[in-house]
Amino acid sequence: APPSTAARTDDRTGRPGAPLWRLVRFADDVTPETAAGVEAALHAAGLLDGWLCAEGELPADYRSDQFLVPLPPSDQPAGRTLADVLVVEEDTEGLTVPRQVVSDVLASIALLDELDDAAGVAISGAGGFRQGVQMGRHHKADAEFIGATARARRRALRLAELATQLDAAAEVQRVADEEARAAEAELARITAAAKALPRAAAVTTALRSVSETAGVMRSRSEAAAQAEKDLDQAVAEVAAIEKKLRAAAVAHRTPREPRELDALAAAIRHFENTGTGLLRLRGDHEREREREREGADRYDEARDLAEAFAEEAEAAQAGYQEQLRKLETLRDALGAGAADIDRELDKARQRIEATRAEQKAARKAANEAIEAVGDAEAAYRTAHESLGTALTEVLAEVKSLAPYAQPDLLSLLGASPECRWPSSDAAWSTPEQLLYRITQAGPEHEPQVLPDEVAELFASLTEATAAVRAGEAARKSTRSAVTAALQEFDAALAASGRDYRLQWDAADGLTVVQVQDEHGIAALADFAGRIDQARHDQELLLTDAERRILEDALLTGLAQQIHERTSDARELIAKMGAEMKQRRMSSGNTIGVHWVLADNLSDAARAMCKLLDRDATALSSEDLAAIRSHFAAEIRAARAAHPERSYPEILAATLDYRTWRVFSFTLISGDGSEDKLTVARHSALSGGEQSVSLHLPLFAAAHVMLDSADPQAPRLLALDEAFAGVDDNGRSELLGLSVQFDLDLFMTGYDLWITYPHVPGCAHYDLAHSTAENTVSATLLVWDSGDLLAEHDGADLTTALGSPNRRRVPATIEGGLTLDDMPGAPAPVG
Repeated sequence: APPSTAARTDDRTGRPGAPLWRLVRFADDVTPETAAGVEAALHAAGLLDGWLCAEGELPADYRSDQFLVPLPPSDQPAGRTLADVLVVEEDTEGLTVPRQVVSDVLASIALLDELDDAAGVAISGAGGFRQGVQMGRHHKADAEFIGATARARRRALRLAELATQLDAAAEVQRVADEEARAAEAELARITAAAKALPRAAAVTTALRSVSETAGVMRSRSEAAAQAEKDLDQAVAEVAAIEKKLRAAAVAHRTPREPRELDALAAAIRHFENTGTGLLRLRGDHEREREREREGADRYDEARDLAEAFAEEAEAAQAGYQEQLRKLETLRDALGAGAADIDRELDKARQRIEATRAEQKAARKAANEAIEAVGDAEAAYRTAHESLGTALTEVLAEVKSLAPYAQPDLLSLLGASPECRWPSSDAAWSTPEQLLYRITQAGPEHEPQVLPDEVAELFASLTEATAAVRAGEAARKSTRSAVTAALQEFDAALAASGRDYRLQWDAADGLTVVQVQDEHGIAALADFAGRIDQARHDQELLLTDAERRILEDALLTGLAQQIHERTSDARELIAKMGAEMKQRRMSSGNTIGVHWVLADNLSDAARAMCKLLDRDATALSSEDLAAIRSHFAAEIRAARAAHPERSYPEILAATLDYRTWRVFSFTLISGDGSEDKLTVARHSALSGGEQSVSLHLPLFAAAHVMLDSADPQAPRLLALDEAFAGVDDNGRSELLGLSVQFDLDLFMTGYDLWITYPHVPGCAHYDLAHSTAENTVSATLLVWDSGDLLAEHDGADLTTALGSPNRRRVPATIEGGLTLDDMPGAPAPVG
């Protein structure tokens, strides 16, 4: 048969009829050149394999095929036709095409020498053809399909070609067999030679031992050279320090012996303590001198007052004597009335004495008040000086907290690592400024003494160390243990063969440990982090052989699995999209779903996803190398971000292809236009459309997934608080979608009654809770194709549902009786 064209893909097996080339042959008087031209024209025009069948057997359900139907006699050409050169084949066993149909088809195709003015379908004996506006030409050396002779000749040529190909294939097979035998012989010789060779395990072991020993020797030589260099430098530093010590000893005439130096240090400490005591006594002496000056001032003031009072007393005494003389003169002149005057004078004298006593008491109170004011001023000055000293000492003590503001130390102590030390001295106030603010603030206010950062650090350290209780013995033992651990750590670093040098000091009362390596000096925590990261990197490293095994045995299979699962997911989502497009909302819109790459993917991840979209057999070595490098980088990043996870967990998270893509929903309007369904676009929809757009993907996914089950299996989908907040129209539309998807819904809700015409059936159980009786009753109502059946109104649910009538079971009690057997028992309910 001639090869099928792209425009004919239907299967013709079992179809009544036959193609044109099977039904005709050339007439006996047709030359071979004319036969070749006619067949070439028919082949080029697509008429050679056109299908012919009886008039009533033309199929109506074909999709991609070509049929030849005869023209009415009035429309057939008047001149020469194919019937002049082709005749109906007589030997057509098994073919049911009437001869008249074949003759009419041949008579409907004109046979012309010139096709320029032809109308309809026409061909020429030179290989040309015309079908309306289409003209063309084709050339064949001989006819190949029309006629048994042409087909036999073509079959013989084809058999000769196949025989030649078989001979060539046999020759290739013979050469391949000889090469295989030669290869097997060579392999046997190589195998025998390999068996004859001595084992190289001892040699490789010795070479490995030599390499390890050379590395250890090189490391120890470098460590020894470095130690000698450090020793020379230390000796030079000690010599310089001793030289400075001797110069200082000569300049200050101090002893050089260690014991004498200890005595000198003790004398210096005694001098410092004595100086501190002297300064304190000097301050006390200054305060006493101030009090003495104040007392002398008060004494001079009291003496001046006493002299003034004495002068006033003398003047009063002189006046009093003068008044006595006048009184005597007046008494002599008055006579008997003088007694009354004396009495008045006695009373006046008594009042004067009382006034003098009050004046004396007032003077005493004034002197006491002056002394109290002086004592208060002295106490104020003393308190002022003490507060200034205390503030100076507090600031000096607080600044010793600066080493504790390091983040790694705060994390170790359990304090907040966010605490910081002031970056400049401008944040600190001087003792004089603090003293002035405290004096101006008054007793009811407490001004801030420390900067905010220092106060936060102090509070955090206080909270972190509140439960710590340690005596002097515990501190000493801890200090000894830390020193021993550092010495052991230093020995371990020296034994590692690397250029690691440990440094620690306790200048501020805090032991600071640092390690110097190829990256410079770093804190102990940073050094430990780098070592741990290097260890993890070493664990991740693979040898070349292991890497080849990973590429050959794992990476190809992994890529194939991801490709297959991605293809399955795409097929599933395509089915979802097709199902969703067939179900439209009342507005004519519907929802589309797509599975696209996530926006947060990097360029490398996007390139890797494109590689994994192809079949694993189509991946080259460069593609596998790109995939391997991407996964290796992702694994390292995941281990760095989550060191607490195990390796299988990291692999599971890194190879989770579901996180590389996201679902993207679109809104498809009635005219077929498709727009992305954003949050703003979704909020602009009506309430019912919003509910449908949320439930439609769920129903479509359940429908597609449940299609893989047995056709008799229930297509169950459970919804808790179903359609909450959706109005009655929205519920009707959603339930219509569930019916279209053929889903069996199991729903719970507060007010959920499914009595819609397009829902074929629904069983409702209404639960009522009685708090007083501690019972729950259930009422069954069934919606059956427009009828609502209830068990409490006498409806026969047993017949309607086809139930075996086993819903009521007699409840037995102790003794074997049932409730129905008891006297006065109520009638049973169905």
